[in-house]
Amino acid sequence: MNKDKKLKITRRDFLDGVALMGGAAALSPLHVFGENTQEALSGGVYPPALTGLRGNHPGSYDVAHALARGGQRPTDFEEIDDVYDLVVVGAGISGLTAAYLFRKRFGAAAKILLLDNHDDFGGHARRNEFTADGRTLLGVGGSLNLEQAAMGDSARSLLEEIGVDFTSLRQGIEPDYVIHDAMSLHGLYLNASVYGTDRAMNGQWSLTWAGAGDFKSAIRSLQLPPSDEQGLINLISGEQDFLPGMSAQEREQFMHSTSYESFLSEHVGLSPGGVQITEPWIKALFGVSVASVSIYEALYSGAPGAAALLPPTLEASDADPENAEPQDTEDENPDAYRYPIYPDGNASVARLLVRHLIPAVAAGNTEENIVTSSFDYTQLDREGAPVRLRLNSTAVNVRNRDDGLVDASYVVVGKAQTVRAKHCILAGYGGMVPHLCPELPPAQKESLAYGVKVPFICTNVLLRSGAAVRKAGVSGYQCPGSFYSLVATAPPVSQGNFQPPTKLDDPVVVWMIHAAAPSASGDQSSRDLYRLGRHQLLSMSFEDIEAATLSQLEGMFGATGFNAETDVEAITANRWAHGYAYEYMELHDPVWPEGEAPHELGRAPIGRISIANSDSEAHAYVQSAIDAAIRAVDEVLA
Repeated sequence: MNKDKKLKITRRDFLDGVALMGGAAALSPLHVFGENTQEALSGGVYPPALTGLRGNHPGSYDVAHALARGGQRPTDFEEIDDVYDLVVVGAGISGLTAAYLFRKRFGAAAKILLLDNHDDFGGHARRNEFTADGRTLLGVGGSLNLEQAAMGDSARSLLEEIGVDFTSLRQGIEPDYVIHDAMSLHGLYLNASVYGTDRAMNGQWSLTWAGAGDFKSAIRSLQLPPSDEQGLINLISGEQDFLPGMSAQEREQFMHSTSYESFLSEHVGLSPGGVQITEPWIKALFGVSVASVSIYEALYSGAPGAAALLPPTLEASDADPENAEPQDTEDENPDAYRYPIYPDGNASVARLLVRHLIPAVAAGNTEENIVTSSFDYTQLDREGAPVRLRLNSTAVNVRNRDDGLVDASYVVVGKAQTVRAKHCILAGYGGMVPHLCPELPPAQKESLAYGVKVPFICTNVLLRSGAAVRKAGVSGYQCPGSFYSLVATAPPVSQGNFQPPTKLDDPVVVWMIHAAAPSASGDQSSRDLYRLGRHQLLSMSFEDIEAATLSQLEGMFGATGFNAETDVEAITANRWAHGYAYEYMELHDPVWPEGEAPHELGRAPIGRISIANSDSEAHAYVQSAIDAAIRAVDEVLA
């Protein structure tokens, strides 16, 4: 698949969990959703309710880093369990889907083991759970919305099959939620360090960038330097030709090969602060600054300039046929591009899959009340169960045996163990596969190592009172030049027995997205920048993240009464050093012939071992993880 197929207008499936998990006893039959579920489990550990540093938390990556960086792995392994029909490495959306599909096709008697190095399942689809005033509030750990309009039939049908009700999710969300409808009223926060004073202006900024309504007054309300103000107005209006003398063909080539930052600074004349105004959605989508995206990539992300740059006869879908949205038009379905969201993001999708695989984990009809269902983590790895999910287990070696089986070796709580299986699907980080499978040919290892995951932090902050946030009057903000580029309230979605708090003084959860990659200097590729961002994230302490979080909240909501000392109840920082799947970038990646891109070459099966996850699709969306699982299961059962 070539890189042009990645120029999607859809927002990344983001906006598509510090202790090792201990043993926990079953929930009492009297457990009520809204009680402190962390204390309801013996040992006091219930992963979704843990706060502090989550995601790639300490202890989750140590074994993998020793293997990848130093080639260190145990030499002696204890062989345990009987032979499994399938072992899946990685219990994110792709791994869980692979297990679900394998069981569906192989039969209910299929013996399946899932291994995951974290203390919770779901991968980036992680649930953050808080308790305030006797009720439970939810946050999003990394994977936010369902890109239904971009889904193929297979992914959409599977989600509906496991219990996802797209219509109910749309109907349950409060109107004008910024992630559900980017065209809605939302805020633009300019911080004092870049723009002189802290100020937030509400408006329909996505429509402003498109030149709708009185966009000139909206730009003037930002109180920017006159040159930036006029430059943005000229850019949005389309009245000035910034590329005089260029033919249509030259113009198109220029937009594919020139960074958006250099165009804004050199041709439009914007200052660095003016350039950053356009950046928040781009950082959320691509994980890099506007210096690393082409003009075309920026425009397809909703950045201003389409009227000034796209030739009048060139519609967005004509510029790249692969970029055309499905023919489910707004006239036929006005909600086609308003994305369904669960209150805990795609954690509910992961929970639905786990419930189907291991019914004992939750009682009752969880398809109807998956959001409020209590999960008993002691049931995940129960001896004798046909499907077992083993957390805190880092795979270190996976190899085909001479007898037609597969050895999957891993480390759990300091113990080196091996299980045997008839088939294996690797659904974790694609960059680890070369280290897990030494038998791979060098060329395939090189292909697998090509993509570098996008590092990011998804932070959820529980406020005892949401008054300061609610008084601001909008559900979310673009934050150019700030540590967090996007800030919003947690998804205000009513589902089953779950009703989000709405009164002025009710508690509220605020989630915040930080793209860790630094701005490019010189000829650094996006992959270079992702590596730098990864190292920066892993060197950050929780205190570092906490300080940046509180500072930005004070700047944003201080004028409406926010006080960190009295308002903040808890902070959960989901640090994803190995975050979203790498998507090819126009400025940094060649256009490969169909079937010869690194992710396509890298995902070739090895004997009885197949490769899934969104890395193998080079596309960071839930549907991509599902599509990869479908392909991998087809391979192992062929």
